[in-house]
Amino acid sequence: MIKKIPLIIGGEVQDTSEHEVRELTLNNNTVNVPIITDNDAEAITSLKIENKLNINQIVNFLYTVGQKWKSENYSRRLTYIRDLVKFMGYSPEMAKLEANWISMLLCSKSALYDIVETDPSSRHIVDEWLPQGDCYIKALPKGKSIHLLAGNVPLSGVTSILRAILTKNECIIKTSSADPFTATALASSFIDTDANHPITRSMSVMYWSHSEDITVPQKIMNCADVVVAWGGNDAITWATQHSPAHIDILKFGPKKSISIVDNPTDIRAAAIGVAHDICFYDQQACFSTQDIYYMGDKPDEFFEELTKQLNIYKVILPKGDQSFDEKGAFSLTERECLFARYKVQKGEEQAWLLTQSPAGTFGNQPLSRSAYIHHVNDISEITPYLQNDITQTVSITPWEASFKYRDTLAEHGAERIIESGMNNIFRVGGAHDGMRPLQRLVKYISHERPSTYTTKDVAVKIEQTRYLEEDKFLVFVP
Repeated sequence: MIKKIPLIIGGEVQDTSEHEVRELTLNNNTVNVPIITDNDAEAITSLKIENKLNINQIVNFLYTVGQKWKSENYSRRLTYIRDLVKFMGYSPEMAKLEANWISMLLCSKSALYDIVETDPSSRHIVDEWLPQGDCYIKALPKGKSIHLLAGNVPLSGVTSILRAILTKNECIIKTSSADPFTATALASSFIDTDANHPITRSMSVMYWSHSEDITVPQKIMNCADVVVAWGGNDAITWATQHSPAHIDILKFGPKKSISIVDNPTDIRAAAIGVAHDICFYDQQACFSTQDIYYMGDKPDEFFEELTKQLNIYKVILPKGDQSFDEKGAFSLTERECLFARYKVQKGEEQAWLLTQSPAGTFGNQPLSRSAYIHHVNDISEITPYLQNDITQTVSITPWEASFKYRDTLAEHGAERIIESGMNNIFRVGGAHDGMRPLQRLVKYISHERPSTYTTKDVAVKIEQTRYLEEDKFLVFVP
């Protein structure tokens, strides 16, 4: 049976029985997605949803949806897990974890409030005018936010959508060909909860191909007030070329991440954290560790302990299915490293690959839980391999060492410094790829106080015409 993905416009599943379809092949299975038409584009661009919700109402709705996802018997959750396993090659454990995280993100009411509190500066600023300095300030939604999602990390799409919802933006979501399921399942769960809710009505989910005729997609792109683009260089370039020139584009492009192991006294604890940072999402995420820099006198002991922990992850979070080409790249990398006479060890059935090599000799990187360990003497041997706008996450163990190196790491391009084992948890208050995303999803309006309002430096009424007539301006210069 062929899987059919619905087209959702304004929170309503469309009748696409007369639409042409595009066939996607995922994990040797066929998925049909409707090809959007001029009528669909007109419906999307003309859609206007009045959102007068306050932040409390928004968070409460998301929490209600999250409670559905929390139920292991929720049909939408069960279907989503099956889709990830069948079509995206996830292990059942990985797929269940993804559904669990969706529930966690939606149900964490305090975190949702705090995201707005720490990013746009106040959880009240999206609802009311707040006094700041000599003005009143309010943050208004940009309007139509177009989300061009990637398929490697499903939760990145959920995060993107939640940020837009928290800032009261309408969401036009273009799914990835590798993952047409996550955004669709999320929007469908909104419909399940309340089909007429303003948040539900502000959701549109579809797919189009960058490599085919984009006449209709371009009409949708032209209506964007802000674009959020995820993916590799080609995806980011496409977003830049096809977005209106005057709007803001939030670019979450390709990044690389590393781990630093600083002479740990507890080698097992250090290896546990690094193993997690290698295995989560099978290294498909920007925050996944690809290279490990070990400082200390026990690199071989750490190497052996890390292999043990990678074997544990093989059981508790099995790797997803790999294509023939991916398996070939894995084998080729192993052979190259053996030919170079590096220390190499791999797990059964290509569960993982660990190579000990000098810094700078990266060789190929097939991902799929493969990592290089480099024995270095100090931080100066690591900084040459940090790249501005490329190096995202640096995970460090033990945590105390991060305080020694954070200034140096930041100066050389690192965007995020974390404790090993925490790479998939983005703490509230942290930046994402060097930016505060919610700030760029709103426009700040200032209502400035009148001439009678005295300031810290000028404690009299501001009468500019009089100052000019009497030539007394300099009297008021502090």
